[in-house]
Amino acid sequence: MTDNNDPLQDLLTEDVQSIDRNRLATFLKPYVRFDKTTKELHLLSDFERIISNDAKIEVLLVASKARSLIFNDKVEGLSPIEIIKLDVMPEGSVKTSVKKLADARKIKKNTAGKYRIPSYHIDKIINRLERSKLA
Repeated sequence: MTDNNDPLQDLLTEDVQSIDRNRLATFLKPYVRFDKTTKELHLLSDFERIISNDAKIEVLLVASKARSLIFNDKVEGLSPIEIIKLDVMPEGSVKTSVKKLADARKIKKNTAGKYRIPSYHIDKIINRLERSKLA
């Protein structure tokens, strides 16, 4: 039996992993687009202006989160090989940045072997990258 006067009812949501889709879209708009047919990620020229390799990885993984939301994909994330194929930085830099971010628990590896950003970290990453002007 539920009590409509119970203040804990305010804590209930349909989607505990909910994301501010408007904020996500606004943040990613200068950096990426997705092909409707192939679902491929296409990087825009502003992506090249991102200085830090770690920030590049984070933006790519935020974009991967957006792609999974847009296309309702169950598996989100990118493997280091997929990032390397995007040719955004040298292979060694990809592996170093992914390891550093994973060790800092900013990204997580899923069962498919892909790295992803937990939903609860999205706002932190966007705030930090917008403030630092790295992204």
